[in-house]
Amino acid sequence: MRRAGYVLATVAVLLAAAGCGSDPAPVAAPDPVIDINTLDVGPYDANPRDMGKPKNPEAAAMIEAERLGNALPLPMDVDPAFTHTGKFDSLVFLDPKDSALKNFANLDDFKTDAPDLVSGFVDYGRNDPDNLGIEMVNAAMIFPTEQRATDVAAALERRDFGRNPLTQAVGISKYPQAHAHWVPTTQAINLWYPLGRLVVYISFYDQDKVYFGKTDLSDLTTRASRDLDVLTPALQNFHPTAPDKLMEQPMDIDGMLGRTMIRPQSAAGEWGNPPGVYTGHAGLAFSTDPGEARKWWDADGVDRFADYGNQLYRTRDAAAAEDLRDQLGGPDENFRTAATPKNLPIARCREYTGAEKLAVRYYCSVAHDRYTAFAAGEQLLDAQQRISAQYAILVKVDRK
Repeated sequence: MRRAGYVLATVAVLLAAAGCGSDPAPVAAPDPVIDINTLDVGPYDANPRDMGKPKNPEAAAMIEAERLGNALPLPMDVDPAFTHTGKFDSLVFLDPKDSALKNFANLDDFKTDAPDLVSGFVDYGRNDPDNLGIEMVNAAMIFPTEQRATDVAAALERRDFGRNPLTQAVGISKYPQAHAHWVPTTQAINLWYPLGRLVVYISFYDQDKVYFGKTDLSDLTTRASRDLDVLTPALQNFHPTAPDKLMEQPMDIDGMLGRTMIRPQSAAGEWGNPPGVYTGHAGLAFSTDPGEARKWWDADGVDRFADYGNQLYRTRDAAAAEDLRDQLGGPDENFRTAATPKNLPIARCREYTGAEKLAVRYYCSVAHDRYTAFAAGEQLLDAQQRISAQYAILVKVDRK
């Protein structure tokens, strides 16, 4: 199943990645004295927390999927041309029907074939910003045992293969265990591959060749083989947690989630992904322009990314954090400056003025020590209150 126009539905994450591209400042400017007790945090919780361990099996499985996401290479790691993404559904999933994977694979009978899925993570990339080139999908799913992964990969391939009478099996010479197929009338390949306790799903779809009625099986198999060349060693370094130990794994990494404003229950529908912490590199999966974002991500030394009630970045040092704050909150061709929060002059706020109709309107950012936070809201006051609560949390962590 393929959606030809995989376009942006919400741009909160996109705008978080649309920096100005400046080099980090050599020295951080001293902050003015700010009394966090005078900040307007509205309804938001302005206290840090110890996240502890998962409270239920679903949360534990989500955390395992996030660990998997840290190991799964980005599309641009496979091919540097794949620096673009698009509409965001969830990348983390317990059921692939609730994730971005539903746009690229027929999952009608997934629960019948794979009832014991633990969780999974999916990455999407394309080599053309307007989706006129090739789409790449990489997903990895965790199962209780290696035998189950082997059985599920074969079952999912059988199900896929039987959907179209024109489907033909495709061999990937370097990976004889891979189950791959294509339909000769279209330029696409789908592949299921067991790897330890994982099942890897790969899909390539060439919009350009489909439009002009051309097919090239050799190109598809070469791309799939090269993809596995990158994914296989990376995922072999991922060691899934034993099913009976999932509830014992910590929810946080380096205190990042504990420093990030908690999501209000009243706004639970705002986010497509569960709260999570990622390495700096893996966090690029949540940008709709990872190629551009990677420039300032690397320049400012981002080594941790957390997404909870706000987004939080850990940078190289305080100067880099301020540079990142200015990129996320400063004006550019699609933004104009908006008022800073009450009693928080070091924050930066901006208003979206571009053409995207579904864009969240207001965005604010702030830096403290090595950390930069980013908040969004449909109303300016809401964005200001969110970033004020976030700043108070960062300061309180330092005071402990």
